Amino acid sequence: MASIPLSAQAVKAVKTDLTKWFDECKSAHLSEALAYALGFNTNAALLKEMELQGNDPLFYIVDEERLTKRLNALGYPVANDFFFDAADIPEMRETLCLRSFDIEYKTKRQKAWRNLMVSAVNEALRRRLFSLRLDDNRWPSHQTMGSHIFEFQLTTGDLARVKIRDIGHSEIAVEVMLNPRTGGSPNAYYATLQECDAVAMSWLERRDGAWLQSALDSFRCKRHVLERLLTLEVEPLGYGDKGAVK
Repeated sequence: MASIPLSAQAVKAVKTDLTKWFDECKSAHLSEALAYALGFNTNAALLKEMELQGNDPLFYIVDEERLTKRLNALGYPVANDFFFDAADIPEMRETLCLRSFDIEYKTKRQKAWRNLMVSAVNEALRRRLFSLRLDDNRWPSHQTMGSHIFEFQLTTGDLARVKIRDIGHSEIAVEVMLNPRTGGSPNAYYATLQECDAVAMSWLERRDGAWLQSALDSFRCKRHVLERLLTLEVEPLGYGDKGAVK
């Protein structure tokens, strides 16, 4: 799958590309199918959200399976083997790491790590501290390669302290401490469970595409907190949630 910023320009570019592949489809039907692929039930709902997003929209996944499903429902017998080529569409980001096919989140620890990291990256994106575009860093000290720390509360009630920093090649290092007991900076390598209830890290890829690198070995967590992290229902905001660690 791929993702695009939820802007009129990006949506128009995707629809223009779709007309080359589905030239038998009515324009209004393609609009409805594209809206559904972006996670909306109707094109009207998509247009409303685009207006709310304004001039600096977040990225949204474009789900090819949902696209073909809606076209089938509209009476077009199209096959479900269609995939976007991100290189052909301006601002589209690939979210599938080609070296991630053997990565699965099966265990409780793996799922909890995934939920915590996705929550942290989503919050940073909502705060517009960076975007999924190449080198688009925006936190106050990014021009001097400084790090940035912020805190937010998960829906479980747990407090997350997050540190982000640019490590070059358009990658963002993301470190998270949950319920920290000190005022220090999150450090996934050295933090202990005496200082917090959980600690994890990852790197957000933005050069070859947009996805989390699955640094599962970084995760340490108290058992009762792990069970809470498993209850989180969170989806990535325009990026993939698994990828090979470089």
